[in-house]
Amino acid sequence: MEMTHVSAGLGSKTVDRMAMPAVMRLSDLKLGAAARVVAVSAAESGGADAGGTGELGRRLAELGFLPGEKLKIVARGFLGREPIAVRIGTSTFALRLFEAACIRVCPEPSQQA
Repeated sequence: MEMTHVSAGLGSKTVDRMAMPAVMRLSDLKLGAAARVVAVSAAESGGADAGGTGELGRRLAELGFLPGEKLKIVARGFLGREPIAVRIGTSTFALRLFEAACIRVCPEPSQQA
């Protein structure tokens, strides 16, 4: 188990890194998994389809992929590939893998009892 020393303004503490939520790409999230958006970074995209690097990030933000928003993977394409259907708020969007790779998320704990 790895421990990390964190200092934040008023003091410092040692944090168990295993207890910290993992940040991952939306494209790596499993079907049915819920998560919160942490960041949108078009620079991660290698796709030329996006136009410019800022274009894709702006487009995703306009669709509602903003830090703090909850989302859920509701479907995946043939053989679990693209497109990925993502529900954010009351809307559902189909994203290509290179678009989903630009979105960093933090998985929510499963609510199964």
